[in-house]
Amino acid sequence: MGIIGHSSVEGFFQEVLSAALDHSGMTVSPSTEYYLVGLLGEFAKARISDAPLGLRLVGTEDGAKRVQALKEIGDTSLYVSGFFAESMSRRLVDLDYYMGMGGAAYAELSGRLGSTAAAEVYAELARRFPAFVDVLARIRSQVNFAGDDVVNLYREWMRTRSDWIEERLGKMGVLVTPSPDDDEGYLQ
Repeated sequence: MGIIGHSSVEGFFQEVLSAALDHSGMTVSPSTEYYLVGLLGEFAKARISDAPLGLRLVGTEDGAKRVQALKEIGDTSLYVSGFFAESMSRRLVDLDYYMGMGGAAYAELSGRLGSTAAAEVYAELARRFPAFVDVLARIRSQVNFAGDDVVNLYREWMRTRSDWIEERLGKMGVLVTPSPDDDEGYLQ
């Protein structure tokens, strides 16, 4: 992919998502496509929480906290499964866990929201979760993550704080900043 200027992160992700969906032959509802663009834009700007997925549900049996926790689990699972699947082979929790948690979270979320447009989006994400993971993996390859092990590059930045590595991560769409609490860096 050549250098293409975009006025927003979301504009960039709209373009690469459309191309990935076309490549996969998937047709999705406009609402789901819009949701995925927002999800990609949000994860491009925000830190990925390292809190265990299952523990995010503790104390959220009902209400808005449960809905928010389910959304976070589904979104995190989808993003991590699509963008960082190869690094999961070296972790205690594997890709199947993330995919199972993500699909189940979206399914429960859809059921909790009743007959709403949002419930339909979450139902589509739950029903076709593995296919959406594949679409995100395709996007990852389009933004030049395929030839680079982002996790190892990030670890190297953590060790050295190299400006060159920080710049390389930025070009790959991964922003790093010092943690406000300590000298550790975190992904944005």
